[in-house]
Amino acid sequence: MSKRRKADAQEDFYGQTGAALGVLVFVFGCLAVIKTKLGVPWWAAVALVVGTLIALGYAAWWLKTRVQRLWAKEPAEKVSAAPTQETPDAEEEGPARDEELTEALVASGAIGKDQFIRADEAVKTPLQHVLGARYEFKVPVGRTYKHVGKKAGEVAGALGATRLRTQVERGELSERDVDMTVLAQPPFTNPFTPPTREMILAHDGIPFSHSMTGELVGIDDFTKGALFVAGMTQTGKSTLTVALITCAYIAYGPDLDVYLIEGKPGAMTRFEKVAVRYQASSKAAVFDSMVRELLQIQRERYEQDMQAMRERKPSPRHRQILFIADEVADYYMSDGSSEGRKQKARIVNNSTELVRKGLECGITVVMMTQRPSDKAVPVEVRDQFKKRICLYVSGKGSAEVALGSDYFKTESPIHPALMDASIQGQGVYFDGVSSKLIRGIRFPDDFIWEVVDEVYARQQNVIGAVLEKTPDTPLAKAIDLMQERGVTFIPTAELAPFLGVSETNATTQGKAVAALLGVKPAPNKEGTRRGYELERLVAAAQAHT
Repeated sequence: MSKRRKADAQEDFYGQTGAALGVLVFVFGCLAVIKTKLGVPWWAAVALVVGTLIALGYAAWWLKTRVQRLWAKEPAEKVSAAPTQETPDAEEEGPARDEELTEALVASGAIGKDQFIRADEAVKTPLQHVLGARYEFKVPVGRTYKHVGKKAGEVAGALGATRLRTQVERGELSERDVDMTVLAQPPFTNPFTPPTREMILAHDGIPFSHSMTGELVGIDDFTKGALFVAGMTQTGKSTLTVALITCAYIAYGPDLDVYLIEGKPGAMTRFEKVAVRYQASSKAAVFDSMVRELLQIQRERYEQDMQAMRERKPSPRHRQILFIADEVADYYMSDGSSEGRKQKARIVNNSTELVRKGLECGITVVMMTQRPSDKAVPVEVRDQFKKRICLYVSGKGSAEVALGSDYFKTESPIHPALMDASIQGQGVYFDGVSSKLIRGIRFPDDFIWEVVDEVYARQQNVIGAVLEKTPDTPLAKAIDLMQERGVTFIPTAELAPFLGVSETNATTQGKAVAALLGVKPAPNKEGTRRGYELERLVAAAQAHT
């Protein structure tokens, strides 16, 4: 302790001691006066003094409290006189909640614990064709339909459903609007009735499947995306393919040129009669010949478009071409030899170019495989497909090959392994942004044959009309000759004499015939002889009328 503080402490002690002595002297003085004046004993004088002190203390306390109350009275009156707000009724405290959705979305983490779904912004509608309901609601500010989509599995669990029975989509008005479908039973438990011609024609696009609630699903426009389909054997790729071709012919009629190739005679044989070219071969050379034929058409169309632009004319309207190749993994195999590697590289480059550039000139490619692996179908080819379908596969790796390496990072992904493998034609349809569960339409054979016969008859009528309009042209003569012989392909060597070309050299002869027809030759189905397809000649004749 410092000297200064020590001195202060001593001085304080002396002061308090002096005060205490003064109080004692004062008290004893009072006692002596009282005893002398009143003549009472000492104990009575002490009691009198103590009682007086207590009375004075109580009087001081009473006076203090009354003064405090007096000072506090005016502010209290001001507060009580201030206008007060009426307590709102329960209905005025805030909007009512949709308890079912709020509990499910909070439990799943799709919205925060302090957030809720307003009852006046939520509608639950029973579904007509299946057991289940559709929820249309708006999530709180700061959340979007994507938050619900990312937690689709957890939301489904909170509602007592499964991920496969739940579908989340964006509403029509804003990013906060959600359309959510929840089924009460596994999807496609009961098959849907195939659509009629009227329903197919009324659909905005080319349908080939049903959604899990029964709506038609398909490709909105053949010019907006090639399609890649993958799935294990016996999972329903043929069902999807047949449905797509059938609906495409109904939508386009004879104005559709179809090229088909499959490893062996199968489901697509039904359309051989009306296809421009149908092949049942697993040989890479045959696949390559079809790809090169289509590339030639593609380049011709690009040249026509450029010429129209140079001449400041509208771009010509090209006939829609649909090229479907089944089990494409067979065509990308190599025997390991130098020639085999060169052939594979050529096929990869050609097919990549066809898929990438074909859409701009009316050529849509659909490829299918039952071996979705990196080695089966080259990544350069797969990456060109914007629309993809994955039927049942057993592993996540196969699903990523089929749907894209980043598929499971997208909005509301569906794992194909969750599907029932016994339901053929069921798959995940990914359009590059969102996913939905589909099942291919199963048309009766009688309906398919009816469509094929009708298209064939209309094709023949078109040929007849072309021959009437251009009876004396080389194109009309070549078409007429092929009709008489009942063939859809004629070699250049057989057509040349009929058109008056006397050249015997194959190269010179080919150039002369091509100049007369205005159409370049293409390989035949086996890829061994060059000549002309009936459909291409008819299309060229139509373009000149």
